[in-house]
Amino acid sequence: MATSGNVNYPADEYWSFIPVYGPDAGTEISLQMQHWNIGVWGGSRFSLPTLRGQDIEQPYRAGMQNRPKFPNSRTITLGMWTAGINQVTGQPDTADQILAFNNNVQQLRQMFYQRGPSGSVQSQLRRRWRVTQQGLAQVVTATAMCEIAGTMEPTNMGRTSAAFSVDLLLADPYFYGAARELAIGTAGGSIFGAGEGVVGEGYPSPVSAFTLSLSAGPVTVTNQTAGVSVTYGATIANSPVLLDILNSTAADDAGNNVIANVSHSGARPWMVLVPGSNVISVSAGTATFNFSDCYV
Repeated sequence: MATSGNVNYPADEYWSFIPVYGPDAGTEISLQMQHWNIGVWGGSRFSLPTLRGQDIEQPYRAGMQNRPKFPNSRTITLGMWTAGINQVTGQPDTADQILAFNNNVQQLRQMFYQRGPSGSVQSQLRRRWRVTQQGLAQVVTATAMCEIAGTMEPTNMGRTSAAFSVDLLLADPYFYGAARELAIGTAGGSIFGAGEGVVGEGYPSPVSAFTLSLSAGPVTVTNQTAGVSVTYGATIANSPVLLDILNSTAADDAGNNVIANVSHSGARPWMVLVPGSNVISVSAGTATFNFSDCYV
């Protein structure tokens, strides 16, 4: 059990960060340790993203005409603290608390302030929490792409401890779960969307992908629940054909661009998965979904 002030965090519920550059590049680093921690439970990290778009005003009509809106980018703020704690013992450093404090602060600054040769780069913010899904209590792990959006200005509480806010900008507002794969044939099937967001409306990234692999054609794959379908209107000589939903590309197994054979209806993305049960039909062969649930 990790403790921060009067807040107790279960050991399997915590936030972590994976930087791109620096001595900790590619390493998942917990943000809830004895030497630094998130000092509050709530705040913006548990808020919903705002919706982008405006309703339309019509002359001589009451009110406004509703227009569908989409989640906007958002900034998540982590209220953190650090102190002169030895990272090995988890206790106040008996040799040099000031040095331990300075090292902890420097490591956090270097970890969050990520820049590459072309400017700022996105790192990964990861969240773990316990929840019941489809009647089963489990720990969910989901990751968002983020970059620093604030100054991390410290408020000192003595010479060897400080509190500060870490503002992280999520251009794509979703946290994405582990990749899932499910094959559906002509008998049909269903896919359970575990998150709150719509799979297919975000952006491709190291933590988010959505592909549809087709074994035979012509074929139409339909999400009957969402009213969305995608059609590959030709035979498939080099199986499978891979539709990359987030990148809007289509290629067969020989690497040929076959996007001219693709059409779709019901939504701007070629295919989507909405929260809850999605009833899927496949007119020929097998369609293999590979995707990540998206959480807010």
